[in-house]
Amino acid sequence: MKIAVFNRHWTTYGGGERYAGAFAQVLATDHDVHLLSLTPVDWARLEERLGLDLSRTTRRTVPADPHLLAAITGEYDVLVTCSFMGAEPNEARRGIYVVLFPARRRIAFRLAKHVAARLLGPVLRPDDVGVVWGYGFHPAERSRLNVFRWTSEKADLRLMLPAGAPTHVRLTFLAYRPRSMSPATVFVEVDGRVRARTEVGGDLRPVALDVELTGRGADAPITLVIRTDTFVPGGADDDSRRLGVPLSSVQVGTGPRAWLLGRFPFLAPSRREINFLDTYQDIVSISEFTERWVRERWGRESHVIYPPVTVATGEGPKEPLILSVGRFFDQRYGHSKKQLELVRAFRILIARGLPGWELHLVGSCQPLHAGYLARVRAEAQGLPVHFHIDASGTELMDLYRRASIYWHAAGLGESERRHPERFEHFGISTVEAMGAGAVPIVIGKGGQAEIVQPDVNGYHFRSLDDLIAHTELVAQDSELRRRLAGAARLRAREFSTERFAARVRALVERAPSG
Repeated sequence: MKIAVFNRHWTTYGGGERYAGAFAQVLATDHDVHLLSLTPVDWARLEERLGLDLSRTTRRTVPADPHLLAAITGEYDVLVTCSFMGAEPNEARRGIYVVLFPARRRIAFRLAKHVAARLLGPVLRPDDVGVVWGYGFHPAERSRLNVFRWTSEKADLRLMLPAGAPTHVRLTFLAYRPRSMSPATVFVEVDGRVRARTEVGGDLRPVALDVELTGRGADAPITLVIRTDTFVPGGADDDSRRLGVPLSSVQVGTGPRAWLLGRFPFLAPSRREINFLDTYQDIVSISEFTERWVRERWGRESHVIYPPVTVATGEGPKEPLILSVGRFFDQRYGHSKKQLELVRAFRILIARGLPGWELHLVGSCQPLHAGYLARVRAEAQGLPVHFHIDASGTELMDLYRRASIYWHAAGLGESERRHPERFEHFGISTVEAMGAGAVPIVIGKGGQAEIVQPDVNGYHFRSLDDLIAHTELVAQDSELRRRLAGAARLRAREFSTERFAARVRALVERAPSG
């Protein structure tokens, strides 16, 4: 089969990218596998960093345009999408969507819809008017006052309007394009003919564009196509999307009710977006933790296929070394590995008499999070703390072999009910460390709880005091450390690349679920 594996974040070299690459590596032994990327990738570096062999795959850079990307997926027998919070629709004959963690449902929107229906029942009555946001729109964003969606070069709305009735439709665009750029010319087409045009950008005022349409009934939607030029934001977070103009509302008809439903479309019973998940036949969760939240947030069933783990080969003498692996990510933006807190815990351990031990922190750091890395470095001043930024795969394997204890703190101090996405969704690095004989002392929530069995092959902690106490116990008792390390090695084998490969092949070769 001709199979595409898509990930929009290959160059971050994270766990999601390793999972996507491993999926491709397994399938490439029997199929024609293409790796789809939105930006150029140093594939040799990715393979070395993530321990992959992608030599049998074909690499393809595709446009960061939802409409074009969807069309490209139609060239394949199977599309495997594996991107954190990805929302790309599938047009391949079969789609497999890998969930690292599911996006939050719009609970507040549903509550507002319920309240509005109770208070404004006659105003919000259902009718035969429908609006569907189709392909070509980027995921919704929120500013202080507006919810909006950027178009790509081409985006379409599907309007179900009363048959034979003339209807006024107003599109409202926001002037969020960079002010240094010339205004964008926006064309609106129906049936291949331009029906309206306007200019967006250049000042801060919203722009309204009006179109008069004659309805064709609910069974014959009118496709309204928005075309415009695009730009690439770039910036510190290397945003590679091609953005057109931000559309904030679609008002169908005139009067207060039409304005209200245009401004707050989630209130309308007949207005919706195409659910990208409906275009996939199978959903894969990377852990039971993720599977549970897929069921709770999305109401979907999924297959659990744990990530494959490559362990360090060979055994050597262990050193008084504590290791933690993970990207440096400011917690203000969500999924932080909490290196700042780990350094503070290590400072307390040293002060309480843990001579000769070192803390080694391994991870990449994007420009957006350079300030956070600087704060961690400042906190570590005067301590035997070593930073390995963008470490090679060889360097990481050597650290695993030498490390006696492994720390992981993603989710520390967070509420699993309110922010489950801030916990580790599985924990590849934890299993890698266990496979090399490092004793894991990890946060006892999220995917980590599925890996580490307390007092069998490691320990869980809920606070820094717990982390400090367990670390002192393991560091000062060599016999306990040897027992836990041996059990950790055995546990890591349960997440082998062979088991992963067997499950991936079984999924791809059987009939799809949907």
